[in-house]
Amino acid sequence: MTPSIRLTSTTKPWQKYLIFVLIAALPDLVTAGIRFYGMLTASPDPARAFMNSFDLTFLKYLQDHSPLPVDEATRRFGKTLSTLKRTMKELNELLPADLQLHQDNHFLVTRMGYADYVNFLQQVRFNRYLTAPDERVRDLFVALSLNDVVNKSEYYRRFFVSPGTLKNDNPVMARFLRQRGLALIGVPRRGSQLTGDEFQLRVAACMTILKTVEVDENNRLIAHQASEPVNRSIAEQFLTACATHTVQAAWLYETRICPAFALSYNGKKYFLVYMSLTLQRIARGWRIENTTAAGFISTFAHRLLDDPQENAFLDLVLASLSFTRRPATLYDPALAHEVNGFCQQVEQHLAATLHDRQRWFTEVYAFLHAAIVQNKFNLWFDDKKLHDVQAHYSTLWQHTQHALGSIEQRWQIRFSAAHLATLVLIVKKFELQNRVVSERRKRVIIVTNSSESKVGYFKEVLRSWFHIEIPECVNINEIERLKQQPFDLLITFTNKISSYLKYHHLDYVKVNFHLTQDDITLLRQCGLSRARKKIPVGAFVEQIQGMDGERLRAFLEQHYADLFI
Repeated sequence: MTPSIRLTSTTKPWQKYLIFVLIAALPDLVTAGIRFYGMLTASPDPARAFMNSFDLTFLKYLQDHSPLPVDEATRRFGKTLSTLKRTMKELNELLPADLQLHQDNHFLVTRMGYADYVNFLQQVRFNRYLTAPDERVRDLFVALSLNDVVNKSEYYRRFFVSPGTLKNDNPVMARFLRQRGLALIGVPRRGSQLTGDEFQLRVAACMTILKTVEVDENNRLIAHQASEPVNRSIAEQFLTACATHTVQAAWLYETRICPAFALSYNGKKYFLVYMSLTLQRIARGWRIENTTAAGFISTFAHRLLDDPQENAFLDLVLASLSFTRRPATLYDPALAHEVNGFCQQVEQHLAATLHDRQRWFTEVYAFLHAAIVQNKFNLWFDDKKLHDVQAHYSTLWQHTQHALGSIEQRWQIRFSAAHLATLVLIVKKFELQNRVVSERRKRVIIVTNSSESKVGYFKEVLRSWFHIEIPECVNINEIERLKQQPFDLLITFTNKISSYLKYHHLDYVKVNFHLTQDDITLLRQCGLSRARKKIPVGAFVEQIQGMDGERLRAFLEQHYADLFI
């Protein structure tokens, strides 16, 4: 029998109003009841149905490093052993018996592999995850970037938090936006709208979205598998809102970018995220109107879009990214002058004479140009492998930092520690290159998630020790490429990538980013011979017989690039 409400002539006006209000609110009341029921029934153990970011961070680290020494765990996380054991107990309530976490004497251990960890994460939903204020703010910020108006109260229901949580998060959101020159305005009877500089808004959104997605073999953005609930939510809403625009961005990359030059994997991912978001916001009517802020440095004009204002900032984005093959560079006269002075200052403190000065200048210029743009627009790409560079090369660090003073003053910036560490590695790479000779080599591929700027240093250290060829570096997210590239040895320097290679049944050698004597011994045991080789005079004279200067130069650069500079 269907219940009904009958209004009669005797029904008073306030009664009619109350009835209409209740009818209008009925869908929300039903939804709230379903959500509440879901919270109560989401887990067989309501007393322990929740986890937080620390739980998942700890689980991931233990999965990567098991067996993990207890003293290392307590030092890394700043927690007592009893606190970590309590976290392990709570996680074990949600894990199958064969994957549970245990203490074995002085070690914390688990049999969980990478695939098990990914599967576990995919089961964690908001109804059993305690979000932190900064997580909720990041998620809401992306929603505001992708939509003209967002009703924050309705949006917060996804987090299964109390109504007062939104009020408590408002100062966190205000601070997040203020640091990026953005703000929220109210739209009567609809919700809130994000306002501020359009380019800064896109950059901030891209930096928030970036680690939640990856790039597949067709250059399409997809969700990162090993994502916590908030990052998974961000990826889902971005990929849904920009579904057609990610296809357009991939087409632009393949037809306009690839024929001219090659971005590194991380550079490609940032370009695709920025381009997808840009196309989506342009389609909604949000365009860059003022290019005044783009005129602080000259950039190469790519002309990817029809709008010159959009292109001015898109060119800056491309200038800030890392390349594996760089296009023709449009030199900024002021920066070229400063870089020349920097090179002269630093070269005085090197243990080798740099013969290939043009290549030295070109690489330093390209990096500093990108670093200036990154500093201007708060584009920070941290890399844990850079954290020990200062201790490793303290004297060179000081000389490099001092030589950068003029550039920092001219562009009113301060290079980050990550930028300075990368530049030190570039300088050290050139110092090593000018001491190295080699010939026929074994083929070594480095599997990494670091940019070419950082890995370039590591490659030159390997070449300085061993008689090898490095045909390419493969990003861990492009592991399918290993099936098409012949090699003799895979090298990596992180536990995470080691675990991933093991998962794919690939043999590898793990060494430290800064090679130790034990690493060098291990690589020799793998069949790599010493770097320095002599060239047979007779065979060499026969090879170059009758060559003119131009042919001889091309021959030497092709076959003896490590000997002749």
